[in-house]
Amino acid sequence: MDEMEGRLAVPGGELYYRVDDFTDPWRPRQTILLVHSAAGNVERWRCWIPTLARRYRVVRFDLRGHGRSSTPPPDYQWSIARLARDIRDLIDALGTGPVHYVGNSAGGIIGLQFVHDEPEYVRSLTLIGATPQLSRAKVSLAEWIERTERLGVRGFFRSDAATRFSPQAAPGLLEWFADETAKTPQPVVTSFIPYMNSLDLWPLLSEIETPTLLVAAEDDQITPVEVQLEMQAAIPLARLILYPTSGHNIGDEFPDRCAADTLAFIDEIVAGERAEVPRE
Repeated sequence: MDEMEGRLAVPGGELYYRVDDFTDPWRPRQTILLVHSAAGNVERWRCWIPTLARRYRVVRFDLRGHGRSSTPPPDYQWSIARLARDIRDLIDALGTGPVHYVGNSAGGIIGLQFVHDEPEYVRSLTLIGATPQLSRAKVSLAEWIERTERLGVRGFFRSDAATRFSPQAAPGLLEWFADETAKTPQPVVTSFIPYMNSLDLWPLLSEIETPTLLVAAEDDQITPVEVQLEMQAAIPLARLILYPTSGHNIGDEFPDRCAADTLAFIDEIVAGERAEVPRE
């Protein structure tokens, strides 16, 4: 298997997914699952794939309402339990077994719920710029929605570049990022973000026993550093890597570094699993 794509029927629609696997065919392999942010899609992970897919099968998919997955009706009631169940359904359908879950921003929020609900499905958890409580952001989520309604999805995310990227980010990256966000329908953005903002997952953290890596920017106004430090303290097996930069979207601006740090963490987990296997 090199590359594969497909669609999975789930209650209320379909999920688009893609599999990249460039591992040695004769070696056993584990699976990394990549879960994107709000207004994201599978393309936002494209620069991570060369680093990860040589050593692991990599599955990425579009959350319901995003990218090429089905768009919910205008009155759709979001549920993080349903979003987490979508992930379980995908893992079951692909038969990957437990995965190394990598979630970016909102994908990380969902990951906290998923690993809590389905710990047997997760070998490790990596959270890129994630938070258990989006309402602790140092930006106005209500203003985000107002600006999205006024400027459209692309216009909002392009206008929000200073919050999401460092001053050194290439203009081409900013335009590409805005183009990709525009693939998410505006009603999805203006309902999904307020729903995610309503969640408080702090009570779950102490019950997460899965090895966890937190990766974040030192100056991130959406998932502030003090929240990252509190998460590290709350999750029993968590470690934290801080990048000396500003902006929330480090996974897009620094994909090679993020992928390398993620790969090193997963390799360490896998090596530990192998060391625990008793020899005959």
